[in-house]
Amino acid sequence: MSDKDLCNFLKKIDQLNQIAELIKNNPSKKFSLSKCKNHDEVIRLTSSWGFDIGKRWGEY
Repeated sequence: MSDKDLCNFLKKIDQLNQIAELIKNNPSKKFSLSKCKNHDEVIRLTSSWGFDIGKRWGEY
């Protein structure tokens, strides 16, 4: 893994942790996330919240 890929990977982990905190403290967002039926819906929803978690570490 290149340094750039590692940086992007760690950034994604950080964003996932932020999403976990957000839904832990916001029942309506947790409910919205629970309604997602597939990966694409999760990516669209979390993108609307300002997160960018859709790419895999080698895709950046």
